[in-house]
Amino acid sequence: MIHHPNHTCGGAARYETRQSDESCKPAHLPLARPSPSPLLPPPPHPSSKTTTFCWPPLSYSSENHIDRLPPEIILKIFSYLDADSLFSVTFVNRQFHRLANDNSIWFDLYANDAKKWRPRLALLHEYPAGQDPPPGFWRRLIFRERGCPRDTLWKKELRHMNPYTGMPAQTQQLLGTLRVTWEITLTLRRGQERVYKQSHISFSDSSLTVCWNSGLWPRIHQVSTLQLHGVFWPFTCSTDRPQWHSLIRKTHVSGQPVWRYIRTDKLVRLIDIDDGIVIGVWRGTWVIAFVMANLHFHRLVERSLLGSLSCPYSPPDASTQYDDVDLGSGLQGYTMFIVLHNSLRRIMQRRYSPLACSREDIRDGFAHFRLTSEHTPVLGRISFPWAAEGLQGDMKDCCVMTVTVLDDGQKPLWCASSTVTLMRCTESDEEFTMLCKDKKGRVRLRFVWMQDMQQFFLTSLHLYISINQQLGSDFKSY
Repeated sequence: MIHHPNHTCGGAARYETRQSDESCKPAHLPLARPSPSPLLPPPPHPSSKTTTFCWPPLSYSSENHIDRLPPEIILKIFSYLDADSLFSVTFVNRQFHRLANDNSIWFDLYANDAKKWRPRLALLHEYPAGQDPPPGFWRRLIFRERGCPRDTLWKKELRHMNPYTGMPAQTQQLLGTLRVTWEITLTLRRGQERVYKQSHISFSDSSLTVCWNSGLWPRIHQVSTLQLHGVFWPFTCSTDRPQWHSLIRKTHVSGQPVWRYIRTDKLVRLIDIDDGIVIGVWRGTWVIAFVMANLHFHRLVERSLLGSLSCPYSPPDASTQYDDVDLGSGLQGYTMFIVLHNSLRRIMQRRYSPLACSREDIRDGFAHFRLTSEHTPVLGRISFPWAAEGLQGDMKDCCVMTVTVLDDGQKPLWCASSTVTLMRCTESDEEFTMLCKDKKGRVRLRFVWMQDMQQFFLTSLHLYISINQQLGSDFKSY
């Protein structure tokens, strides 16, 4: 009997097949016993025609037995894991993330390794007797003392300052030793997230430039937010384990009313979405070609290590005020270090010390420092090189400016690193200006173009420091 395609599969088909096989057997022979297993059909008779058999449908259970386990049982299982395995479990699902971050498990891990390192009394004294530490306290303590970024070691290295730049002298070496990389996460308007790993980095005297130019990019109008994270492995021997992400900056791309267009060449349009972060988009399609971020050395190691996935690092002395400053006699003993550069070369470098401004130069909440340069030459031309998808370009009259201002105690007062443009003055075709600003300060440079030498020269510089933001004073003018 040939099974018709319209016949139903299952027990009915098997029954019809057995009847056909029994009718073909001789009468003097006993009937064969049916197969004891309902899942295995009987073999066809040699004289019968080819028969099509239908296997019974398999039933799959969608029940998650892990969800049926009580939390106490799961915590007991987690208690047998080591620190790096317990850290990896937190990435499975939300339930594991909540249970694996339980303070009791991490406290047991910390107590079992007490022979290797001791508790930090300074941290423990922050919480009075009878008050439990916040969630994740012991986990962060283990990462700090046992993990890759051993803060007791690298913080000592950060104490060695470069007397010329005023920044830690071992920043580049520490970032390489701790194996720190940087990632960006683009969140689209529909909620999708795309993660991009760095393509290449370049170091300047006081800043770091990171570029992302590989991968499948969306259109810039589809991007809702951009997040910049520092990434490292918490344990030195576990390169295949999940990585720790420290949020450095989160920028709302679609929420900005107007984008600041920097420059445009034949292929790419350069857009500034945040201080130090620029996006290059292909002309005509608005598809992102590359993303570039300029990160100042000031607290760069701490920002890349000590933040969390959703919270940036906040220094303990971020709210330090200088109320005891006598502004009646002006400001004295300040230092400024300024660098013009791009991702390939240094264009200009200059250090001014000491800086001073009189009482009359403090008005509208800003201290104004006037500097006169002795026609400092600019090495090479001012440009912004880029590369994406095998194509390269070099935008004219724009570069990266990195500014470091130190107070009279040689402590960082204002640090900025962003993309700037060279603008022509209206009164002359040979004079140009360049401006870098944010809410804490601004600096304006004036250049002159020497036609016979085919070179730019810096002629003057104006520095403005916000008194209300930096010195804690609340006034408009004297």
